[in-house]
Parts: sequence; C-alpha cells; structure tokens
Amino acid sequence: MRQPAWSPTAADTVLATAGAAIVACGMTNRLVPWLPGSSLWLLAPAQAALILARRRAPLTVLAAATTLGALMIATGFPGLAAIAAPLAAAYAVAAHGAAGADGRGALAALASAAVLMTSDLSPGARIRPSDGALWAVLSIGLCIALAWVCGYATRTRRAYIHQLQERALRLEREEGERAERAVADERLRIARELHDVIGHSISLITVQAEAAGRCVRTRPDAVPGHLATISATSREALAEMRRVLAVLRPDDDDPLQPRPGLASLPELAAKIESAGVPVHLTVEAPTLPPGIGLTAYRIVQEALTNTLRHAGRPTTASVTITRTGPTLHIRVTDDGHGPQNQPPATAHGLVGMRERTAMYDGTLRAGPHHDGGFEVHATLRITGDAP
Repeated sequence: MRQPAWSPTAADTVLATAGAAIVACGMTNRLVPWLPGSSLWLLAPAQAALILARRRAPLTVLAAATTLGALMIATGFPGLAAIAAPLAAAYAVAAHGAAGADGRGALAALASAAVLMTSDLSPGARIRPSDGALWAVLSIGLCIALAWVCGYATRTRRAYIHQLQERALRLEREEGERAERAVADERLRIARELHDVIGHSISLITVQAEAAGRCVRTRPDAVPGHLATISATSREALAEMRRVLAVLRPDDDDPLQPRPGLASLPELAAKIESAGVPVHLTVEAPTLPPGIGLTAYRIVQEALTNTLRHAGRPTTASVTITRTGPTLHIRVTDDGHGPQNQPPATAHGLVGMRERTAMYDGTLRAGPHHDGGFEVHATLRITGDAP
C-alpha cells in the first residue's frame, strides 16, 4: 500500500505553525480596552497547541478551541485568526474522532459554529450584524460546517479504501485456498487413479507370475500363456498410467485413450478369469454418463482385485450392475475366504471407493457376506443422462 507523503505529526506541525502565524498576523488595534495587545503572543501558542492535540481528543479540543475562539472574537480579534483552531478541531472530529461515525460529531460542529457566531453579538466584536456585515458573521459558521464536511468526506473515503483493501485481501486468500483445494483434489484424483490402475495390474501380474512358477515343471506348455498375460497387463498398466499422468504434462502431444466404462467390464472379467477366478458378469443398465461409467468400472476393478488378493482358495466372483430409477447398484461378491472381520476404514482401496461413491451422492458397504465370502455393494446417483 502506498504510504502518504505527509506523516500525521508533520501535517499537524505545519497546521499548528500556520494557525499560530495567522493569529500572530491578526490586527490588534481594535481590541477591547481591558485586553493588552501583548496577549497576542499568548493566544497564538495556545491555538497552535490545540491544533497539535486535535487527533488525540477531537471533541475536547473542539470545545476548548471554540471557547478560546469565542473569547478572541468577543474581544475584537479578526474572525479568521480566531477560528484557526476550531476549524482544525471540527475537521478532526469528523475525520479522526469516534464521534465522527455517529451524529455527535455533527452536533458538536453545529454547536461550535453557533457559539462562534453568537460571540459576534458581543459589544467588543470587531464585526457585528448591526454594522451591516451579516455575511461575515455567517461565514464563520459556514467555515466550521465546511471543515466538518471535509473531515467526514475524508473519513468516508478512508473507510471505503480500507474496505476495498480488505476485500482484495479476502479475495486473494480465498483464491489461494481454492487453488490449494484444487491442487489437493487433483492429487487425490491422480493417487486414486494410480492406485486403481497399478494395484489391479500388479495383483494380476503377481498371480500370473506365481502361476507360471508353479507350471514350470508340471505344465511347461502353460507358461507362455501366463507370460503373455503378464506382458499384456504390463503394457496396459503403462498406457493407463501415461494417460493418468498426462494431466501433469499439458504439452504432451500423445493422443489420450478413452476412459474405461461399462463396455470395458467384459475385458476386465476376462483378465480376472485368466488369473484363475471365474467371473459371472451381469450388466442391466443403459448407457451411462462417462463419469459414472468410469466410477462403476473402478469400483468393480478394485473389488475384483481384492478378490484376487484375499480370496485364498479356488474362488468364483459375481458382478451385478443394475439400475433402479436414478440409482445405479453395483454388487461384487465372491465365495472365497476373504477377511473375516470388517476391513479397516483407512484401507486405501476402500477409501478410494468411498470417495468415488461420494462424488455421486452414493453409499458403499464392504464386508463379509452372510453366506460366506466377501461383498462390495455401492450405489451411485445418476444425473445428466436421459432416463
């Protein structure tokens, strides 16, 4: 923020010096007889002191300056010389004082103007309405009112600028928070996609490698098939990982492959079956929006990957996807051993499935099935497509 050219202390010092000079230059040849002309050298420092103190106690200084100014006007001092301090104090009340924010400051300025104009009615005043110079008397009140208006305008402008600065800082903070949330969400999305892709592929590769190791001596003719599956799965994992990470390389000109959806489930089931787990696939749902299709595919992929990891015996799996109104039901079950207890809520795959279902106002239940084995049941709310 740009700093002001004048500091408050320097500005007050200049004003106090100017006020004292104005008072000192006032003609004293028409003062009341009982007031000596040398009193000028006391009144000038008094007004200067009041101007210097105007920021600390504006209302008090306005009252004292008004009293001093009225005394000076009533004893024959020129009006301009007498109201130097009241002008500065009226401005300070509106611009700096707490009373400037409510009606007290305006009332104080009006009272000061009334007192100063009334002092011109005294016999010792230099200019009186009876002399035909009513405009000179009114000008004193107008000057006080104008000083208060200028101070109020300064206060309003300062508050407006402060409000704009606060709003700019708040918007900057909010923009930074939104950017941080966007980065965190993108990191979670990439981590979730990588977990789904790499976790499924590595599990399948592990199963195929173990099967190939068992078949080296007993069934050597089956080894090439297992190795081919490992090779194909590895290439597919690298391709999907390249697609996921492409968002981090916006200048990459490699074409992106379509995201998997319900149409890719038969291929996924075939891979799981090649690892020794027969999969019964039932899909009774029309074409879905790409986002929901990808979410359903990833949930099925994670559930079948967990079946490969934890089933522990010759196992069959069943995948059923149905739609009831705006709700898509995804059910994956197996008849293996599986975990006997409820899986921990912090499991990465389970967290990923919960996050995916939450994006579509869905629910997820994962745990042992009442008939044995393990079951994953997810629901997704379908939006954005025709019924």
